[in-house]
Amino acid sequence: MKKLFFAVYFLLGIFLSLALLLTVVDRVSFNAEYYLDSFDKNDISSITGMDMLNLEITITDLIKYLRDDRELLDTVAIVQGKEREVFGERAVLHMVDVKYLFIAGRYIRNFSALAMLGLLLIAYKFDTKKRKFWANIRKTSYLTTGLNFLFICVIVAMTYFDFNRYFTYFHHIFFTNDLWLLDPSHEVLIQMLPLNFFISTTVRIVVYYMSILVLINFGNMIFSLISKKRISKV
Repeated sequence: MKKLFFAVYFLLGIFLSLALLLTVVDRVSFNAEYYLDSFDKNDISSITGMDMLNLEITITDLIKYLRDDRELLDTVAIVQGKEREVFGERAVLHMVDVKYLFIAGRYIRNFSALAMLGLLLIAYKFDTKKRKFWANIRKTSYLTTGLNFLFICVIVAMTYFDFNRYFTYFHHIFFTNDLWLLDPSHEVLIQMLPLNFFISTTVRIVVYYMSILVLINFGNMIFSLISKKRISKV
């Protein structure tokens, strides 16, 4: 029985991590204001030859496509003073692969959330001592945060010293072709979203993700203190 409960709480920590991380990735990746702010800070208008209005039209279409709210990525905008299709053939094909990744991520996130709820119900029902159940939940939360913190420290350390190298590894792992290798001198997609954009996006995701885990632990601490005070009064 102890091994069963260990497996339940262990899986609970994994599904909690997946659900939170993929939710944060989703929120950051589909925030149009974030992209526009990045365009402004990095002077993307000068690099692409597109004004902010056309950049906004383009990124809105891209977000809709990746969210599966748009069937084709055939955006037309003013680039270098001429109206044309913004994205080249390789970029469009690469975005098909990226779209599949986001769709898969949403399925995994939703499954993780449901699995987490199911495991909570199992643990609550079969853990005869409810105080022990809440204590185990707190331990799981603390351990999950600690392990995530260590994992993220390793990731941050690797990417800090050579982000481009590990960004390349990421593409080799998740993509089976070389369509992600785009020419920055011609392809608007890579001009809009240069390496610095992905570095700042990674930092933002890490900060948001760890902040949520810390808040969960803070809530657990408050709940624990309140529970102890109530027990001491009884």
